[in-house]
Amino acid sequence: MTPIAIVFLVLAAAVVWGGLVVSGIFLGRRPEVDEYPPGGDDPAGEEVYDLPPIRDT
Repeated sequence: MTPIAIVFLVLAAAVVWGGLVVSGIFLGRRPEVDEYPPGGDDPAGEEVYDLPPIRDT
């Protein structure tokens, strides 16, 4: 491998693993959303199904 390829390999690994570490720290400090945006509730009177729709392929 050329030196430039090694530099890019180390840089890419640092970005990927660094993002994993930072996201883990963030989720450890704030594991849940404090408040959801308005409009996310199901309308009254509509049925809510727990199962995904069946797709016939």
